[in-house]
Amino acid sequence: VADGVIGKFELIDYAVAVAGDGRIRSVDVLNYRESHGYEIKLPAWRKQFVGKGASAPLRVGDDIANISGATLSCGHVTDGVRHLVALLERQRASGRL
Repeated sequence: VADGVIGKFELIDYAVAVAGDGRIRSVDVLNYRESHGYEIKLPAWRKQFVGKGASAPLRVGDDIANISGATLSCGHVTDGVRHLVALLERQRASGRL
């Protein structure tokens, strides 16, 4: 699922791959336009999401690490991923997926 969130000032395009059991397979940052905080594009930050599902907190500071200088970007992408995973879980639970 592809989506976009606002970082500090600019749109961040990202995609989330979710397995049939609702767990995250990958998170990819497709387009990062901010002048700082590009570290959220690095695999080390994105792999924190892998294997987590709708029951995970998916919150910066809980199970997702913050990156200094990219606090808003980290938080907004994490919130977006949490939202998408919850939506997909509702669809899966209702039999629509």
